[in-house]
Amino acid sequence: CLTGGSGSDVALASKPHGGAAAVSDRALSDRPSEALEPDLPEPTVALPPDVVPVPFLLLARFHLKCEIDLKQVAFGIRNAEYNPRKHGSITIRLFDPRTTALVRQSGVVTITGKVSEEALKSSAKKVARLVQRCGYQEQIRFADYAVTSMLCSADLRFPVRLDALATRWRRNALYEPEFFSNCVFRCRKPRVVYLVTAGGKVTISGLRKMEDVREALRRVYSVFYEFQR
Repeated sequence: CLTGGSGSDVALASKPHGGAAAVSDRALSDRPSEALEPDLPEPTVALPPDVVPVPFLLLARFHLKCEIDLKQVAFGIRNAEYNPRKHGSITIRLFDPRTTALVRQSGVVTITGKVSEEALKSSAKKVARLVQRCGYQEQIRFADYAVTSMLCSADLRFPVRLDALATRWRRNALYEPEFFSNCVFRCRKPRVVYLVTAGGKVTISGLRKMEDVREALRRVYSVFYEFQR
């Protein structure tokens, strides 16, 4: 089941959602890697088993290994959207699971969705099969699939004093409550950005594998724990 859609979902997938995007971008530009603390201290508080990062938005890329006639594919996939005056790609949105893909003439496909890693890869293969049925039975290959970005969330189970956190970690934290109510906390190793709310909710971006996300949360948990209220 397919419908047309805009490419904005894919374009935004690599950034925190909502108002966090602009603040996170500013954090990245205002804090060069060399200005950050070399690394976080070794954790003094163990990460509780109920504090678990959960992926909620994934972005992946793969290659079809051949040039694509976008007009031909647009006519061959019902309700696929193609407007060459606006985008040099076809937008395909699947409902089950709910994902959005951009197919480019070069054969590169970008796909995003609020789904699991397994569901995103399954959707990517569905997109490849749909394009294959549009006159590319022999040429199409599903190759070079890789998750390029993910957003994960976690609940620390305690509120955080953001002002104190930003004061102590002023080289890593960006907190300007008059413009944005949350704190952007950036680390150099691993290279990751945390968006922390006063209520203890954390959004983690900048990593590509769940094991890296879990390790990043384990390392930063002690830092946030020190400023609980």
